[in-house]
Amino acid sequence: MDERRILFKVEHGYDRNDFYERFHEYRDLLTGLTYDGLTEEEVRKRVEELKAVPLAESINGFEMEKVDFILDEYETRLTMFRAADFAKIERVRSGYDCESVEAKIFAYNKVIASFNGGMNRSLAMNELEKARQLPLRKAKFHLLWKTGYDRGRIDAFIADLDTHVYDTIR
Repeated sequence: MDERRILFKVEHGYDRNDFYERFHEYRDLLTGLTYDGLTEEEVRKRVEELKAVPLAESINGFEMEKVDFILDEYETRLTMFRAADFAKIERVRSGYDCESVEAKIFAYNKVIASFNGGMNRSLAMNELEKARQLPLRKAKFHLLWKTGYDRGRIDAFIADLDTHVYDTIR
């Protein structure tokens, strides 16, 4: 378990109720995007609205760095390229390792965000090439099979994502 996801009460942290409200809102948005037909534009707009309002601080709250990490993970998932399609990709036995797939897809999305934020074309092409070079590892065999993302669907998704990023930069 990643220690950055374990929240402890501290003095002068983010208000717990505010965190839980935002956390549940993000979870609902992800569910709505995946299954209920929310559009990516609606979700992005709502995420930007939520990010504009800072979380309240309280005397007995949660650690700020960890809360920021958790909420940033959800924001990244919600605003990525075709988030609903990625969320629907099945996990199967001995597919691609989840961490390596997510790292590669997030690297591609970082290139899109950086280019839209004003990065010049040559730097964006270099970052795109770095994202292309990230390996996709297979889920390792243990006593019990480890599940990973379906290889065929991930390969198709990444090919589509690569084409989109290249067309955006070009």
